[in-house]
Amino acid sequence: MRPHHLLLFVPLLVVLLGARPEKGAQRAPTPERVSVIVAVRDLATGERVTEADVANIQVSKEWVTSSFVQWDSRQYIIGQRVLLPVMKGDLLSWNLFETTSDTTLRERCASATGQPATAAEQVSRARQTLVERPREEASPGH
Repeated sequence: MRPHHLLLFVPLLVVLLGARPEKGAQRAPTPERVSVIVAVRDLATGERVTEADVANIQVSKEWVTSSFVQWDSRQYIIGQRVLLPVMKGDLLSWNLFETTSDTTLRERCASATGQPATAAEQVSRARQTLVERPREEASPGH
């Protein structure tokens, strides 16, 4: 066998032996992750959030703003009422919760906007609105 034919076996040897990066080689840093709260079921306007209604998920820190409720702050939202219908899987943000204890204000707002009473009806209406929204309105500037 000629010496230059042996060079054809080098890639095969690398694959068989497993190419491992050198000890000094730089690895891409793994992005830092943050625990945020997500709804595990649909919530109607005015419903109180319970511990069973929420779960935590890990999200890359670069995608999380201060408006999202982080897992270690969940005690502040447990027992609070939501101002808007929340769909299962939605990340919870601080602006979804009442800042006043006046429940009549929430009830007046819900009746003035004609919101249905149940979470299923509210979420169904919200989803239908998203589906029917014209494409230009859905993504301005794109």
